[in-house]
Amino acid sequence: MLYIRPVEKTDLDDLLELSVKAGKGMTSLPNDAEALLQSIEKSMDSFSRTHGEPDDYFLLVMVDTDKNKVVGTAGVHARTGARQAFYAYRILSLTHHSHSLDKQIRTEMLQLSNDYTDCSEVGTLFLDPAYRGNGHWLSRSRYLLMGQFPQRFASHVIAEMRGWVDAEGRSPFWEAIGRHFFEMDFEEADKLCGVGSNQFITELMPKHPIYTQLLPDEAREVIGKPNDDGRRAKELLEEEGFEYDKVVDIFDAGPLLRARISRIRSICNIQTAQVASSLNKQTEPQDGLAIISNGRMPEFRVACRPCSSSDDKTVALEADTMAALGVKPGDAVHFIPMK
Repeated sequence: MLYIRPVEKTDLDDLLELSVKAGKGMTSLPNDAEALLQSIEKSMDSFSRTHGEPDDYFLLVMVDTDKNKVVGTAGVHARTGARQAFYAYRILSLTHHSHSLDKQIRTEMLQLSNDYTDCSEVGTLFLDPAYRGNGHWLSRSRYLLMGQFPQRFASHVIAEMRGWVDAEGRSPFWEAIGRHFFEMDFEEADKLCGVGSNQFITELMPKHPIYTQLLPDEAREVIGKPNDDGRRAKELLEEEGFEYDKVVDIFDAGPLLRARISRIRSICNIQTAQVASSLNKQTEPQDGLAIISNGRMPEFRVACRPCSSSDDKTVALEADTMAALGVKPGDAVHFIPMK
C-alpha cells in the first residue's frame, strides 16, 4: 500500500537514492546529504507550527508500506523570496515601426523580474520510475494541504518547470547567457542553487534587458520549453488551472506557471465527510477511488483508496486506509473524488 506523509529525518537515505534517480537539474532534490537534511528539518518545523511563517516549507513523501521505503516526493513553499530574492525573466514583446520603410518589426526582450515574489510555490515533485501511475495523486496531495490550510499560503501559487537540456545535460540557454556572466558550468550553478547558495545570482546576474534576437537560434528555441521529462508534469499543472504567462527561469529558460489557489481544480473539488464505518471490499459496493486526507497539519496523511458514501455527510473506508490515515469512525476526512 502507498500513502503520503510529511518527511522525517529517517527518510534521508531514501531521499538520497531518489535524488540520484532524479538526475541533474532538479535543484530541489540535490544529491547532497547536508542540503537534504536542512530541507527535512525545515519541513518538520513548518508542519509542527500552529502559525504560519513566510519561509515555511512542507515536504511530503510517498511511502511504500510493504517495503517501508520512500518512493516519491512533493513539496510546497509558503512564500517565494522570503529570505532570498526570487528572480525570473519576463518575456516582453516590442513592436518597432519604420514609416520611411513601411516596415514593422516585432522583437522580444528578457527583463529580469521579481514579479513572483511572495507567491507560494509547488515543486520537488519526483516519483521513482518503478511507481509510475501514482504521480497524479502525489502531485494533488499538495492541493489537499493547501486547500485545508489556506491561511498558511499566499493567494497565488507558481510552479517552476525544468528547462530543456540535451542528452549530455547541456542547456543552450545557459550557454548563450548564464555562462558569460557567471563563468561556470550549468551543472555547477544548478548545484549551488540546490544547496541554497543563490546569493551569487543577485551579485552577478545582468540587470539590463536582453534582446532575444541577439541569442543563437538554439537558445531562442528553448525559451519556455520544459525538459522532455517534465511535459506530463506541465500537463497536470495546466489541468489544475495553472497558466504560463511568459515568465521563465533565468538559468535554463524553463517555463513558470501560475494559478490562483482558490481556483485550482482539485481544491475546488475538495469534499468533507465523517468516517461512518469500515468498508468491506469483498462485499460492499464502492463509489471508486478518492484522494483522501485526515486534515490534521502535524500528522498530515493522504491516501488514494476506494471509498463508498450513501449520502453527502458520511463515507466508508477500508480498514487499512483508516489505519494509514490515522482515523476512526466519527473522524472527519477531506477527499477529492477521482471520477
